[in-house]
Amino acid sequence: MSDPERVSALAVLRHLLEGGRIDGIRFGPVLQVLVAPGDGKEPIAGQVYINLVSRWAVFDALTTPRPECEDDIPERGIEESLQVLCSLRDTEIARVELGAESPHLMVLLKDGRMLFVNGNHDMQETWHCGVAMGAKNESWLVVASPGGGLATWAPTTFPPAWPTV
Repeated sequence: MSDPERVSALAVLRHLLEGGRIDGIRFGPVLQVLVAPGDGKEPIAGQVYINLVSRWAVFDALTTPRPECEDDIPERGIEESLQVLCSLRDTEIARVELGAESPHLMVLLKDGRMLFVNGNHDMQETWHCGVAMGAKNESWLVVASPGGGLATWAPTTFPPAWPTV
């Protein structure tokens, strides 16, 4: 994952997620975590979401070592997955990080827990974060692509200058 890919992806992820709160779950081919604006955060036009394409886990604290690949995360049934995701409802997102070697998505919550989504797979995308039903002239999307890359779409006006991370 190149530095410019990582910098732009992290800037978009932080803009979409930080300060928001876990608001719900959408069912479909993959589970989707829905994020609403938090108190005092300017709303984004549309529905912010995270697609959980690959395996994921919720840790009670920032754990080390973190999983390196999908096989390091135990597989769970749909009932258990829904129970875990429901336990995150209304929790505020404090910070978003990406793995250094692979684009693992780490959503750090205000209560100390972390939603960790695997970002390491050779054959498939592992997660997506974007905005559904947003403004027609604004496309927001970050994709963890096969082989550890990242693809990012954002309005041309965002941000005026890419921040350092």
